[in-house]
Amino acid sequence: MNELNYPLGFDRAKEAAEKLAAEQERLRRTLEEALHKAEEKKKYLKDFWDDLISLIQLIKAYLNKEYTRVPWKTIVFALAAIVYFLNPFDVIPDLIPTVGFLDDATVIAFVLNAIKEDLQNFKQYQRQASKTSLVNE
Repeated sequence: MNELNYPLGFDRAKEAAEKLAAEQERLRRTLEEALHKAEEKKKYLKDFWDDLISLIQLIKAYLNKEYTRVPWKTIVFALAAIVYFLNPFDVIPDLIPTVGFLDDATVIAFVLNAIKEDLQNFKQYQRQASKTSLVNE
């Protein structure tokens, strides 16, 4: 993928994601913060809320070594989307209701498209794990 095709602001979010990935405790706090913000802003995020939650779950599962069948680049991209989402002063400030999340949606859509196959495989893994846990109960 050519870096010239990245959405505006993605490069900085990707760099921050790579640094954040090296700090596990800070990464865990960041994921919790992302979940909290997603819940808090759910009404503004309805079009991509489920996908945002899936990105967070993918990173958590990777971090916990529950699901590691993805390339490192996929984790960095997913984390970059989270970092961008958490930045209140990105290209369009989140302080502007509804409109403030348009750039977040653009970056998240870009990431979802870039890691589509890996995310589909992760969701399949989640469905299978859920079925397995129901059978074992």
